[in-house]
Amino acid sequence: MKKTLVAAAVSGLLAVSGAQAATTNWDVHAPVEVGASFVSGSFMDIFTFTLASDTSLSTIGSSTESALFGIADPMIWLYKEMGAVDTFISAYSFDHSFTIDSLAAGDYYYKVTGITTGSTGGVYTLVSSTAPVPEPETYMMLLGGLGMIGLMAKRRMS
Repeated sequence: MKKTLVAAAVSGLLAVSGAQAATTNWDVHAPVEVGASFVSGSFMDIFTFTLASDTSLSTIGSSTESALFGIADPMIWLYKEMGAVDTFISAYSFDHSFTIDSLAAGDYYYKVTGITTGSTGGVYTLVSSTAPVPEPETYMMLLGGLGMIGLMAKRRMS
């Protein structure tokens, strides 16, 4: 029974992995987005998304490495779509997180590339999270609050 379930799961993954240029549309980027894929051979997957406002974007990719599953030279590329010409923003290898502060609202996409080395292909995950960029007023309120705390501490010491 267990062998049948494992064989069915692997067959399903292999059937899904037939296309080596998969595109996933996340629409408006949620606070956390997760993409995962089973791939074989040389691959390039695209994850499109929209940032509704100025945002800080953090990203990490990871892959499973074993004799069955492995990916050589996996990379994450970030682009901003600007009509006919896409603008390259940054590229990083897997297992290294990166954060880009103050990305403007607009359409973006990740391109994930690599070559599988495992006997049955490769498996990877891509995690992307957003955090709003604080407005200047937020910093002014913080400074004002710290100033008030300083004045209160000075009064108590007097």
